[in-house]
Amino acid sequence: MAVLEIPPRFQEQLAVGEPTAVQLLVDTTNAPQGLSAAGYAGRIVAQFGQDILSTRIGGSSQAMASLPIVTSEHRIWYNPDQNEAWFESISHLLRMITIFAILLPASAMVREKERGTVEQLLVSPLTPLLIMLPKVLAMTIVILGAAAVALFGVMQPLFGVPVRGSVTLFFFMTALFTFTTAGMGLFASTITRNQAQVGLLTLLVVAPMLMLSGITTPMEALPDWVNVLMLLSPLRYFIEIAHGILLKGAGLDVLWSQTLAMAALGGALFGFGTWRFRRQFQ
Repeated sequence: MAVLEIPPRFQEQLAVGEPTAVQLLVDTTNAPQGLSAAGYAGRIVAQFGQDILSTRIGGSSQAMASLPIVTSEHRIWYNPDQNEAWFESISHLLRMITIFAILLPASAMVREKERGTVEQLLVSPLTPLLIMLPKVLAMTIVILGAAAVALFGVMQPLFGVPVRGSVTLFFFMTALFTFTTAGMGLFASTITRNQAQVGLLTLLVVAPMLMLSGITTPMEALPDWVNVLMLLSPLRYFIEIAHGILLKGAGLDVLWSQTLAMAALGGALFGFGTWRFRRQFQ
């Protein structure tokens, strides 16, 4: 898990007072244990440096007391116990909402193709928007119900996930996010012919979103071009909104920029899906 590299002449440099360093390589495939190993190693090296310094100045308690000391105290605000179950359960909830928000509307529209009823709907007085909107609203209600069961039936009683913000605001943002990502599902339904194709295309779209939008890896740790590309991902904004409401108790006064960006992106995606749905039959 950890490899400690001690350079040549390490002891000689310590003896004559020259600056030197060691290198610790940590395998963070298992992130919790890797971070713990790195933390323990940092404390050990710091204590070793204090012992060397104490030896050079004579090792007296008076001499050590006269030296300035910097103490690092870490304060974790929103998850003081670093309970991974909070982050993991919220991440799983966001994953499921994203997958269903794209897959369910696309499957509903493709189902009309398989049954051959799309043409009948189009010759009716209904516009393409009126055809697609009820399906999106129905799927949104289903997703909100499933999210409520997951949050209040599993996450809170079993894992103790807090809900520090407004529950109404959280479900409103979930509905907005579902509407936002439904545009991707509607577009997928226009270029597929059956539900098997919808499933494969959804996987192709959802996988990059889940991997690069900040659920598995913080956005700060990703390359700059990925950060720019993920500005087009509604999940990136929904992650910040969900964590802000559930863990931080934030409201619209703090999350207004993410909400505005997600709403604008959702309107563009839904409009594009509606346009593509109308155009495929022209």
